[in-house]
Amino acid sequence: MSSRPYLFVYGTLKSSFQNRYARRLRREARLLGRAHMPGRLYRIHWYPGMRKPLDPKDLVTGELFRLLQPSKTLGALDGYEGEHHYRRELHRATLENGEVLQAWVYMYRQPRPEDCRVASGEWQQKVGSAF
Repeated sequence: MSSRPYLFVYGTLKSSFQNRYARRLRREARLLGRAHMPGRLYRIHWYPGMRKPLDPKDLVTGELFRLLQPSKTLGALDGYEGEHHYRRELHRATLENGEVLQAWVYMYRQPRPEDCRVASGEWQQKVGSAF
């Protein structure tokens, strides 16, 4: 299943982040642009987690990448995301131009209280953060 070439990212893997996995993704993929996907975004710690939407208006904004070697890149990212907290799933992502693609996304597996929800649906990097 990892042969699907698209990955939707919404947190520390976005192109503005400077951790080693975000840099690796930039080397091994091509950024297609900003996109959104149905879901709810939550603050976990210094990073976010996305869960399924509760309302049709629930959207998470992130970026969509086309992976050049999907199995290789996803294998590395699966280790980064960890199978205990995140599960890689296929969902529909919509680019700003309206194009809809099936893309991998890392969904957070644990329940989160609503007071941890990021209502805007977009994770912002804190100034000065390496992540």
